[in-house]
Amino acid sequence: MKNKSSLAMENVTIRTKKPLRTLYQGVKLPVLRTLFGSLLYLVGTLIVASQADTVAAISVGKFQNFSPIVTYALMCILGYVFSYASVVADLGFVELAAGIRKKIWKKVMRLPFSYYDRESPNRVLSRVTSDPEYSYLPFKLLQLIFTLLAFLPIVLAGEAAVGELTPYLLIGFIVTIGIMFFSARFSERGAVYVAGKLSAFTAFLAERFGRIRFIKAMNSEEKENAAGLRCIEDRYEADKYNAMANTLVMFGQTFLIFVLFTVAFLIGSMLIRNGRVQSGTTLAAFYAYGNNLVLVFQFFAQFPSVFSATKGGSKKIVSILEEEEEDPDQGKSEFTAAGDLCMDKVSFGYNDREVIHSVSTHIPKGKITAIVGPNGSGKTTVLRLLNRLYPDYGGNIRIGEAGNEVSLRAWRDRFGVVSQNAGLFEGSIRDNICYGVRDVKEEELQAVISLACLEDLIASHEGGLDFNVGFNGEKLSGGEQQRIAIARAMLKNPDYLILDEATANLDPVTEEKIRAGIRALIQGRTAIIVAHNYRTVAEAQHVIVMRNGTVEDEGTVEELKDRNAFFKAFAGH
Repeated sequence: MKNKSSLAMENVTIRTKKPLRTLYQGVKLPVLRTLFGSLLYLVGTLIVASQADTVAAISVGKFQNFSPIVTYALMCILGYVFSYASVVADLGFVELAAGIRKKIWKKVMRLPFSYYDRESPNRVLSRVTSDPEYSYLPFKLLQLIFTLLAFLPIVLAGEAAVGELTPYLLIGFIVTIGIMFFSARFSERGAVYVAGKLSAFTAFLAERFGRIRFIKAMNSEEKENAAGLRCIEDRYEADKYNAMANTLVMFGQTFLIFVLFTVAFLIGSMLIRNGRVQSGTTLAAFYAYGNNLVLVFQFFAQFPSVFSATKGGSKKIVSILEEEEEDPDQGKSEFTAAGDLCMDKVSFGYNDREVIHSVSTHIPKGKITAIVGPNGSGKTTVLRLLNRLYPDYGGNIRIGEAGNEVSLRAWRDRFGVVSQNAGLFEGSIRDNICYGVRDVKEEELQAVISLACLEDLIASHEGGLDFNVGFNGEKLSGGEQQRIAIARAMLKNPDYLILDEATANLDPVTEEKIRAGIRALIQGRTAIIVAHNYRTVAEAQHVIVMRNGTVEDEGTVEELKDRNAFFKAFAGH
């Protein structure tokens, strides 16, 4: 049975018929903030618009003193203060994005191990960091409604002030809004282009920063420098394209408005000559109301690009929220670990490629079992299946009679893992030893420190147990990291211990220290070891030989040296 596959993240398909419900369910929505901020915007726009008659009068010199000018200035300041106070709504969008991020993070923590076999960590990173910025579409629609509410009074006031020029005003701006929408689509292409390059740039940096030591070890600085410069150049070209597109759009819109007003003034002048419009005051009022409408239409012009960005970002978020998650607490929370750890006709594959074929074997309770085989034979996959990191498999994995009915949390609590990658996080030595373990008493901690031979390590670093190990444990050597991992496994006190190449790539002195720690760790436990050196395997009481995804043979070390060709070569005989 193969584990479930999924669509690539960049070609997402929404399965639910109600994606917005999926997106916003359980998230605090900024409805009141959006309403209040939009109301402030509406009031501010109307205050500014209400001064159109005053502007018209001032434009033709119809005032006795400076009080109309002072009143106009004060009202405009008040109006713009109200308009910019609509940042309250923007703060609501920020709060919404934070809520969406928390929801995605919680989801990411509950996704099965198989999901991360299919998806790049950098894409998942983008889902958490960038995409929530585009989750506010329904609230932008709410702002649009308030903009419409601001538009209607301006039109009505304009009708009263400019009379016969109103039809020309509306015709001109209907043409304007159509062209604005068209130009916004052009601007949108630039935004999409930039978003794609930004995603690629972020992924490039995340990958390189995570492998900076490997890059230096391979003397690849110049190669990576060139690749980084190309990536930066691509981002620069995208930003330049976007800036030019936005500039051209703004220039085109401004020029169009200028042309429309020029035509309107020509028409107005003709109407004044014909006696259909009485004075230049009406024409000045026409100009003032037209400027107010420009502000409203500029909001409309931005909406297509906002809609497109929001739609794309929300679609990617919903796609990850729709992923099937694992429930670690489903099933029995208590069980008796009696008997051997067994695999009964277990099959498993990655993305439609089966790598484990009907495997049946057993791990004797209380003994050391080694799993050997050539690269690609399925050893590491078997270890992951035994720990139920992949609960989606064919067949049965059980401890005695307890199997799939046991919850993942209860099952995994019985296992401790020490792998070639120690799995340290930035933080203190104490934090890393106690990671994932219940509250620990100081005497327990000191006991495992002694068993894992950590006293010298702790004494050699300023701060002792509180010494910060750095990102991924970068301030410690490989052997020091492994000893911390062993201490962590000891503190967990598991029934079953998985050792996956735990002493690989270590110098002989460090390896001997680690082996001493491992011997202390496996006392009284069932241990499963994967190793590529015979010295480690020779201590096993039971050996499983894997070839091509199946169990080729199993038995004691001496039995396999006599009858199995691969193991005989592995042992150097």
